[in-house]
Amino acid sequence: KQWYQRRVAITAGGDKRSVTIQVAISHLLFNIFGILVFYPVPFMRTIPINFAKMLGNTTADYRWFAILYLIVVFLLLPMLFIALSFSLPLLYVVITLIIAAVLFITILNILQDKIPEKLPEFLRTWDFLPKPMRSLEPYDSVLSKLICCRKSVDDADVIPLSVVTGAKTNPV
Repeated sequence: KQWYQRRVAITAGGDKRSVTIQVAISHLLFNIFGILVFYPVPFMRTIPINFAKMLGNTTADYRWFAILYLIVVFLLLPMLFIALSFSLPLLYVVITLIIAAVLFITILNILQDKIPEKLPEFLRTWDFLPKPMRSLEPYDSVLSKLICCRKSVDDADVIPLSVVTGAKTNPV
């Protein structure tokens, strides 16, 4: 069946009841598995909370970030993966590259915090990357000129939240 027929089936009764129940069960299982992954292990509970704090702090510093985040996460990424799903080998390559990049960034962040003396000199900070790849400030200088993202006169004296909290501008 077409996707729009399934969406209509959520509110439909009668002959569409099996599709409605299937969607309800998939939502229920998604929520149960989410609880089973994040609740039992105490340190796992802090992951979504810390991620939400990071997104909130970033949005406090860069007003345009919230809109960009919503567009990328809920529009562009799903469109990308739907397009890639037509070529499964290409999808597997892209997913593998994304996982490898996330692992590299995570491991490098941990090594920079714990044992920076063991790293080569250029990997001890993120300064080896061009500024647009390690900071949102170059984008802010362009996007803050838009009417929707312009800071008001009252915001001129406000210190960015990342400066107050000492938040890092490292990726991931």
